[in-house]
Amino acid sequence: MRHTCSALGGVFALALTLSAAACTSVPQLTLPDKKAALAAEAEPAKAAAPLSDVALTTIVAGPDGNAAVYASPEDAIRAGDTAGLLTYLAAMPESERADHNFWNAYLALDRAADGDFPGARAYLGITPDAADDDETPGFYLWLDAWFLALEGRPDEAVDRHRDVAGSMPGITADLSLAALLEASGRTDEALAVYEALTPTRIDAPEHEFDPRSIVFQHVTTVIVRHALLLQRLGRIDEAKAVYQQLADAEPEQATSYAAAIESLETGKNLDNKALTYVTGFSQSLSDVSTALQQQRYISAALAGFDLSGFDTERAGFDLATLLIDPKNEAIRSGVVDALYEEALFEGAAHVALTAPETSPSLQISAAQALIMANREPEAREAIAEALALSDDDDKLQTLYGALQLSALLNDREKAMKLLPEMMQLAANAAEQAAANGLASSIYSHFGDIPQAVSYAEEARRLDDTHERRMTLADLLGREGRINDALVILRSERLARPNDPYTLNSLGYFLVTRAGRIEEGYRVLARAMLLADSDPYISDSFGWALYQLGDLDRAQRLIEASREDLMPHRHWEIEDHLGDIYWHQGKQDEAREAWQTALDNHPPQQEVESIAGKLADGLTGAAPEKRPLPEIRIDDGEINRRDI
Repeated sequence: MRHTCSALGGVFALALTLSAAACTSVPQLTLPDKKAALAAEAEPAKAAAPLSDVALTTIVAGPDGNAAVYASPEDAIRAGDTAGLLTYLAAMPESERADHNFWNAYLALDRAADGDFPGARAYLGITPDAADDDETPGFYLWLDAWFLALEGRPDEAVDRHRDVAGSMPGITADLSLAALLEASGRTDEALAVYEALTPTRIDAPEHEFDPRSIVFQHVTTVIVRHALLLQRLGRIDEAKAVYQQLADAEPEQATSYAAAIESLETGKNLDNKALTYVTGFSQSLSDVSTALQQQRYISAALAGFDLSGFDTERAGFDLATLLIDPKNEAIRSGVVDALYEEALFEGAAHVALTAPETSPSLQISAAQALIMANREPEAREAIAEALALSDDDDKLQTLYGALQLSALLNDREKAMKLLPEMMQLAANAAEQAAANGLASSIYSHFGDIPQAVSYAEEARRLDDTHERRMTLADLLGREGRINDALVILRSERLARPNDPYTLNSLGYFLVTRAGRIEEGYRVLARAMLLADSDPYISDSFGWALYQLGDLDRAQRLIEASREDLMPHRHWEIEDHLGDIYWHQGKQDEAREAWQTALDNHPPQQEVESIAGKLADGLTGAAPEKRPLPEIRIDDGEINRRDI
């Protein structure tokens, strides 16, 4: 199975990183009149446990039409109901609340959102001399530094911040100090912080599994914020020089970096407002949330277990951050994405639609969640609203999202209507490459492979990156140009010998397109050695086993892939399992799997094939069982003569 990006993948990611860092899928819509009614219902609760006006806008209606009640804080977080979370926490005994790192902090942030700083400090147990109190958690004192800033006491805020910086995770204290200094007008000091954080040598990760990814993400954040501050100060050449350090680290991404540098100069696609205490605080809270999540992943990896599934701590932290800065679209989008990834589609749509001001991108995010919640009419309305709201600055990005969702809805007519407009709006090379890449994806989805190949070739000409070469190779294989595809895939394999996804794409292609099953099996075995817990690679290796007639092992591996992707389902995994079950004599399970495949938005070109199997089953015999190829350590190694 070839690993592919989600429906709302980030082909504009590098060009938009400049805006995002200032950072890659509902039955109960809370409309304005409904929000007002629910807020009125919540007034008795507010009197007993005060909620900020911002929190009240997040209420989710329960089955009886009143504010929902939850059995646990985690349930409220999964619903995207910040008001429900806070109400639950406020009713907890203080001793129980104190056992959690952040429950009191969430309540304090809500009080701060209402301007009640004494109330906020009461939740944190902070007194005027708390800076000298070793028993007060450093994180609480850090929050108080920002509370001081919000109260208009910047010098005290900076002093308090510096006193407690050592208790913060990773580089979050330095990033937070830079934001606080900038919001206080002390920009030279903020610039000095960024300069001190920037390493003299920057090493970009080679692939998605490269452990350098986390460090590179940190460096990217520092450089982007440094460049943005210089741009806000009108020091454009310095801003471009700072950002060029990232471009130099990833020369293959030159086209996208050039577009980002152009944005620094022209301001296009760049929402670069000066930091305030509110936006600086929310940015810093988001940094802490990210750092804590990374620490959990690293700890889990060192302990030898996989930390997967919904991170309620991260989501709860970000929901609380939105109390301080509800207009922060980057944080809101992160919560929406986290809920979506856990298949909590109602919560995702709710968080997207309860922003104080909607936007095209939030409407697109809501539409995607609504599609997956089987509420297609509302999804179409959200797409239409996104297009109506978009202006010259965000029209191209909105069209990109609307086109992908039109494909997800199998609405060819709508997609073909939007496609020319998107192509016309693409201006620079990065935008044109992205537009051609999306056009290729759209035509591929609807089964027009020659057109898809043509657009993919143009995208590669404009932006010759690994991802575009791999996409082109896959399409060339679909068109029957096997040797042309293999030249690309083997060349990429030579350039990225330890990238599991490159191995996966080559191995799966050899098995499914080139008829070289034994070679593909060996390549996929190497990919499994490098990433044995990846569900896409496990599915590919399982399918190779199926082609070699080992149905039982294939079943176990592909069922494990299905389990790893839960609560999501992938149409190709279900299709594979359907074929395996049929040949094992499990006809009912096979049809159930094929139906699940059809229900999970396969490309239009695959629908007829799967529907035919669902109706008539398989007529051919199962692959003949044969000895599995021997695997050696050097299997999969190639050189230029092999190409």
